[in-house]
Amino acid sequence: MSFRSFNNFHFELRAMPNSIQHLTTALSAIGATSLLLVSASLAKLSLALLKNSDFSSALLRASPRSAFDGRRCLQRLGRALALHICNNYDNVKLILSSRPQDKLELVAAKCLCQKGCNEVKVLPLDLAQLSNLPSKADEALNLFGRVDVLVNNGGVSTRSFAQNSSSRLDVFVAKVDYLSHVSLTKSLLPSWQQSGESSTFNPVIINTSSVAGKLSAPVRTSYCGAKHALQGWFDAFRLELELLSQPIRVMNVVLGSTRTNVARNAIVEIDNTFGSSDANIELGLEPKFVVKKVLAAAWAGRQEIWLAPRKEMLMFYLHQYVPDLAKKIMLKYIAKAYAVQRPGNNCIHEENGKEPCSQPR
Repeated sequence: MSFRSFNNFHFELRAMPNSIQHLTTALSAIGATSLLLVSASLAKLSLALLKNSDFSSALLRASPRSAFDGRRCLQRLGRALALHICNNYDNVKLILSSRPQDKLELVAAKCLCQKGCNEVKVLPLDLAQLSNLPSKADEALNLFGRVDVLVNNGGVSTRSFAQNSSSRLDVFVAKVDYLSHVSLTKSLLPSWQQSGESSTFNPVIINTSSVAGKLSAPVRTSYCGAKHALQGWFDAFRLELELLSQPIRVMNVVLGSTRTNVARNAIVEIDNTFGSSDANIELGLEPKFVVKKVLAAAWAGRQEIWLAPRKEMLMFYLHQYVPDLAKKIMLKYIAKAYAVQRPGNNCIHEENGKEPCSQPR
């Protein structure tokens, strides 16, 4: 070995400890950063579980009384939302919409006793009658001259294995839970486009989706399909609005179990309702909590909000970040508890000229 080669060899030996030191430092930095990120993620998850909402929504403040000042709202979210709006926001004009007019008028009377609503109108409609929805949208526009906030919420759930239900049930649920909301939105769209920049308010569309629009659960097959379709259509619609620079906001509410009649009114088949509540529904969120969070998120311009009890919220996050693990947990620990079928109570299908099984939440 020459003297020059010997010197190079010693130089390489001396350089190796420095390289190892640099590598060790880099690995330590990566480890510390990873630990910090994991800690932050766990802190966010803990807050989301504690607040029964996704992390960003957990930080939202309640919207001010003037948030919906002067707005005309067409909503089907039910009694809790109507009363909350009229009690907590000023100068709101409200259109209540559902099938039974007598129940609508009772809620309207209670709304007028609150301090926020100037006017409350009722507009009976049936979401299963798709052909009638464009004319109903025109009626809504004629009541106050415009609609600033559209709340798409009416729907029906299912409690039947796919193999035990007919295709008629799939079509019926798709109409009530998905296609009706698309129809109402398209019917009101020309009025929003014509108002353009001259309008004081940017229109807002609030869609009540479900945990079933993110996760799938047994005996809710048709319901899951309709809610997945609802979210997919409105997510794509939102992108189109942004590409066309149209100032119409769309927010999807991914809602977990809430204490409503959704389980009792769920259908086993077209002519049968489930007739009783679920344990998860009875332990679900309070409607007052839900509507407060929904309106705060709408005021903040959110595109999506998750609201659910802790077990379902945890499944949201697992499905979002570790979907394979979420599917294994669903199959092994959760699915069987949800797969409950019972003989239903008699209910008349729409084709008989009477009220169908669907009920608003």
